[in-house]
Amino acid sequence: MNSSPLTSWDGAEAYFTFAGSGLGTGFWLLVAVVLVAGSIWYGTRHEARDFAKWHKTHPHG
Repeated sequence: MNSSPLTSWDGAEAYFTFAGSGLGTGFWLLVAVVLVAGSIWYGTRHEARDFAKWHKTHPHG
């Protein structure tokens, strides 16, 4: 499957997204933190409400 146009590693370069600025990295870090915190908050709220409903219908259980 020799389909690559590169024939050697000479002159190979790497491109790093947001390498020159911490703003992009900071933004995505903030997005990740908000998503994780939001998921934990939503799951906790859902479980508390579901348990309260279950506890009303099963007072001895």
